[in-house]
Amino acid sequence: MKKFTLTAAILFTAATFVSCSTDSEGIDDTSAPVSGPKVTLFTGSNTSGKINMFDLTDSNNITNKSFQSASTDGNGIHYDPLNDCLFEASRSESNVLVFENLNNNESGAALAPSLRSDVQVENPRDIAISGNRIVVSADAVGPRDSNKFYVYESTPNSVRLVNIYETGNQHWGIFLAGNTLYAAVDNSGRIAVYNDFFSNNSGELTADDQITIEGAQSLRGITYDEVEDQLFLADVRNPLNDSDGAIHTIKNFSVIYSGLEAYGTITDVTTVSGSETMLGNPVDLEYDNVGKVLYAAERSTNGGMALSFDTTTVGNAKPKMQQSVSGISSIYLNVE
Repeated sequence: MKKFTLTAAILFTAATFVSCSTDSEGIDDTSAPVSGPKVTLFTGSNTSGKINMFDLTDSNNITNKSFQSASTDGNGIHYDPLNDCLFEASRSESNVLVFENLNNNESGAALAPSLRSDVQVENPRDIAISGNRIVVSADAVGPRDSNKFYVYESTPNSVRLVNIYETGNQHWGIFLAGNTLYAAVDNSGRIAVYNDFFSNNSGELTADDQITIEGAQSLRGITYDEVEDQLFLADVRNPLNDSDGAIHTIKNFSVIYSGLEAYGTITDVTTVSGSETMLGNPVDLEYDNVGKVLYAAERSTNGGMALSFDTTTVGNAKPKMQQSVSGISSIYLNVE
C-alpha cells in the first residue's frame, strides 16, 4: 500500500502563487459585476503564435481577447491572476517566457516578454508550477538526446534554472501535487509518478511508480481536481488517426491509487470518445469544479478547437462548447 497525500499537497499548492511582478495594478477591476465566478480560458498555439483569453462566464455570450505572442510555437501555459501575468513554454524561442499586465493590453496587441528563462529549454511539451518552481517537460530533440524535466525558480526579476533531470520516459502533460510530479507517458497508457521530485539533484531520474490506465493508448494531457478527487486524461490513441481521440476520467483517484500495488492498473475508468465528441487528438485538459465543466484542447479537428463537456458526459456525446483555435496546443483555466 502507498501513503498518498495528494489532497493536502494540492491545497498547499493552490494557495501559493509564483510572483512574476511586484506591481499588481495591472488588473482591471472596472468590468460590470456578474453572477457567479468569472471563468477565463487561456489558450496557446503551436502554429499561429496567438494567446487567447476566452471569457466563459456567460456561456451564451462568450467573448475573446487575443494577443500575438513573441512565440510562434507555444506548448504549455500558466496564468497567475494575482500578478496578472502568463508563463508560456516556447518551442520556437526555446525559452520560458513571462508576459505581464495582460488585462492592460488591448485585444490584438503584440506581447513582448518581460522575462525569459536564463537557460534555454529545448522542445518543451508542458509546464507546471508549484510555489516559485516552474517545471517544464521536454521531448528529446534527436536520437542522441534524452527526454528531460527542466526546473526553474521564478522571482519578480528572473526565471533561473535550478535543475535538469533526464528521464527514459517520453512525457507530455504534467501536474504537480506539492513535491510529487505526475506525468503522462506519451505513446502509452501510463502515468509516471515521481515522489520528492524537487529533492533530487540534477541528472538521471527514474519514476518511483507507473500506473496503467485501462483502455488508454497514447496519453498527452493530464489534470487533477482535488476537491472532487477526479483525474482527467487526454488520449490521442493513434496519433495518425485524427478522429479517434478520447478523454478518460478516474473518480476517487486518490482512494484508488492508495490501494493500488506498485505498477498496478486502474480499471474503473469512464471514457468520452466517438465521432460526435469531435475528439481526434486532444492534448490538454482543464476542469472547472464550480461549473462542473471539463475543457479540452483538441489539436486536429478543424485545425484546432477548444471544447467543453459536462462531467456527466459519457461515451459518444457532443461537446457543449466549440471554439475554433488554430493550432491549439495548451490551455489554462482561471476561475475567480
